[in-house]
Amino acid sequence: AELTIQLTPSLVKMMTKRTSHVRGELQTKMHGLTASFFGFRASRSTLTIMQNRDLAESLKEGSRFVFKDWETKRGIYKTDLIQSAINHMWFANRSDEGIVYAKYFDPLPVQTMALVLTAVS
Repeated sequence: AELTIQLTPSLVKMMTKRTSHVRGELQTKMHGLTASFFGFRASRSTLTIMQNRDLAESLKEGSRFVFKDWETKRGIYKTDLIQSAINHMWFANRSDEGIVYAKYFDPLPVQTMALVLTAVS
């Protein structure tokens, strides 16, 4: 059965506030995952900062970061980084949304994949 909900200003405000929170939480989780996955290094040295910047630019070029093998651009959307992000964000424990609301994650909505890919970039 389909549920029809009347959108009110307070409901829209609540939804957009939650969306912003989810995006921020995902970006925070992605920061550490992305750094370790691609080998970014934490340092104040000018050389390391330049190397990190060059690596980031090469990963963005042609959206290389979405590939399992990002150097040869093979295995689009099959990178372990995407699965790790989804696991950390929605399936980390029994009370996470992916477990509690499993039917909404099977299959994974395209919008959820887009959100993850946006957080990576």
